[in-house]
Amino acid sequence: MLFSLSVQELIFLVPILLMSLSVHEFFHGWVSSLQGDPVPRLEGRLTLNPLKHLDLWGTLMLLTAGFGWAKPVRIDIDSYKNRYPGLVLTSLAGPFSNLLIALLFTVLLRFVFLSDALAFMRTEAVVTVIQYVLIINILLFLFNLIPIPPLDGSRVVTALFNRNTAFISSYNRWGVYILLAILLINRALDVEIIPISRMMGGVLRFMFALIIPELSA
Repeated sequence: MLFSLSVQELIFLVPILLMSLSVHEFFHGWVSSLQGDPVPRLEGRLTLNPLKHLDLWGTLMLLTAGFGWAKPVRIDIDSYKNRYPGLVLTSLAGPFSNLLIALLFTVLLRFVFLSDALAFMRTEAVVTVIQYVLIINILLFLFNLIPIPPLDGSRVVTALFNRNTAFISSYNRWGVYILLAILLINRALDVEIIPISRMMGGVLRFMFALIIPELSA
């Protein structure tokens, strides 16, 4: 929970979290608008301004329970030329924007540690910021790919099984309760039903091996 963090940690963490969530939602709206959807632009969601993307209850849950959400970008897939392929692209745009941020900051980390010109940036503050950026964005990438409503991965399932309306209706109706149950069990019993931490470690190791082999060896 954010309340358990120190003031110094909050100073680093909160702006990075707001930035990462804003990029995530912006990319949903941007990719949807590229396919002819006017809704994200009309509702002012094609912006990186965090105030346009914050959700009251999602923010309160983040502060009190340690997990939360931004305000989902409303889309109109009927405006797409190809409805369900377009839905997949729009849904995956958010998580993969977070992966892109993580990759860019891994490249930055490479230059910071391996370039003499950037030696002045090898400070505890800079390394802490990069560390938080990597952790938050890889977490957002992996967590949102989980195929349980209302996460982004569920829209891929909806697109794949769009003809089975009975299944999709039950899937979307019960998914949020399943997700909440998983999160509560994880927190109450300290049992990792979905091994996000291990997957996050694997993604980090892969990126370091790919981009910074000198530091990962």
